[in-house]
Amino acid sequence: MSGSKPDILWSPHHPDRYVICDSELGLYSIGPVGSTETKPGTLSLSKETAATLLAINSDTPYMKCVAWYPKHEPECLLAVGQANGRVVLTSLGQNHNSTCKELVGKEFVPKHARQCNTLAWNPVDSNLLAAGLDKHRADFSVLIWDISSKFAPETIVAAEKIRLSSVDLDSSTVVTKPLYELGQNDACLSLCWLLRDTKLLLAGMHRNLAIFDLRNTSQKTFVNTKAIQGVTVDPHFPDRVASFFEGQVAIWDLRKFEKPVLTLTEQPKPLTKVAWCPTRTGLLATLTRDSNIIRLYDMQHTPTPIGDETEPTIIERSVQPCESQIGSFAWHPSSQNRMVVVSAANRVMTDFTVFERISLAWSSTASLMWACGRHLYSCVEGLAEGEDSAAEKDIATKMRERAQSRYGHDTVQVWRNHLLAGGNDPQLRSLWFDLSYILSCAEDMELKLQGNKHSVVYSGIKNIVKTSSGTTESRRCWSGSDRQTDVTHFHSEERCLALRLCGWISRGPDIDVETFLRSLEQEREWERAAAIALFNLDIRRAIQILNKGAVTEKGEC
Repeated sequence: MSGSKPDILWSPHHPDRYVICDSELGLYSIGPVGSTETKPGTLSLSKETAATLLAINSDTPYMKCVAWYPKHEPECLLAVGQANGRVVLTSLGQNHNSTCKELVGKEFVPKHARQCNTLAWNPVDSNLLAAGLDKHRADFSVLIWDISSKFAPETIVAAEKIRLSSVDLDSSTVVTKPLYELGQNDACLSLCWLLRDTKLLLAGMHRNLAIFDLRNTSQKTFVNTKAIQGVTVDPHFPDRVASFFEGQVAIWDLRKFEKPVLTLTEQPKPLTKVAWCPTRTGLLATLTRDSNIIRLYDMQHTPTPIGDETEPTIIERSVQPCESQIGSFAWHPSSQNRMVVVSAANRVMTDFTVFERISLAWSSTASLMWACGRHLYSCVEGLAEGEDSAAEKDIATKMRERAQSRYGHDTVQVWRNHLLAGGNDPQLRSLWFDLSYILSCAEDMELKLQGNKHSVVYSGIKNIVKTSSGTTESRRCWSGSDRQTDVTHFHSEERCLALRLCGWISRGPDIDVETFLRSLEQEREWERAAAIALFNLDIRRAIQILNKGAVTEKGEC
């Protein structure tokens, strides 16, 4: 505004329109980049959005404050408070119906000229417009005008005609009698109607915050404080109000109006604006003079109602929408956490979204969930197309899925347990088939040793050999040795079981290892096959195996 920094007002009924208030009024429409043909006056606000200038109004000089009419009809009706205390109704290039034509140009003039500091439309009784003015010893500082008032020129007394002519006004469009006059011999710096009861008006007076009740204007509720500027009601909690003084913000609970329930961190420079976010509970934005930082106070977790014994939890952070100094900002009325800021120097505008803090939660089932704003996201383990599910799944996921399928609990057909693990792991398949074979061998042995007190089903090879009974001895010579040396050979059912568990001999009465040696040769395990032949006293067979391995491997080189 004239001689000061610009301000922004979002339209209460068009989410894509806003007004920049400076030495003149500029109406802008915001939309996606490339959605329409580029027009003269189009300004880039971000990578995704641009603003188009729709209209300019230069008919109201010396603007000090502006308020947008809250109802849909008439649309684009603005009240402008001027340096001389007058309040003028104006519009911005819209098609005017009969109601709007009657209102546009109407002026509301106080008895004594002084600066108009603030304006506030009643959100329900929209014909009521409150104006806060500087102090005058013989006049009131809070005037509530009825914009539907009509005063014929002949009803204006002679003294009024002389005063109006001195300021060059058309008496046919002038209202000089307020509906209510409040705050005598005081100054009003800020105003807002209370959402819980629209007959109540909260005013930041010279040394106190005062609540005026239009049903009984002779009385008021007030509290002495220096935080009298920028009074604003939280749209989500009608009893919570914010105001500021210099670099300090005070949060008030109207149910306990004796003192602030919270005082926010004092800033090094004076504050110029505070505003509650209309789409987010408990989020307050503040701007200091000559700064490119907007400070946010998250009172999302503040207990409501705020108790005397509880210490509210405030999370503070800062955002930087642009590089230049910010003149003003305004929250978008419906887009979540979105605001437009305007620079102090040259009206450069920026469309900016405040990203929410992300809260993470990791469940015991390895699912990840996070909250951002009003959205809740869940991430579960999945596989891309073509990936091996067995190889890519996390071990914790594998363990949980196997436990849910009762993996390892099939004791009748032990080999089927690998199917309970998915059936696609060859190592598990081999393991469970081996275990099934081992158990069947041990069970066969158990049947033969029913009279033996020692069970061998869950015994290892060493224990089985130690507990062997009925061992027989025989003499056997080395095969392939020039010296015919006899070696003692021990034989028992338990020893045969141990050999079967190792895979050296098959089930049955045959204890020859030749079948096992041939299988090792097919698998090219030459050294192991030669060692087993040697353990079975067959030197000649061991040499044959090694020769065969040497020839085979050499032939493939």
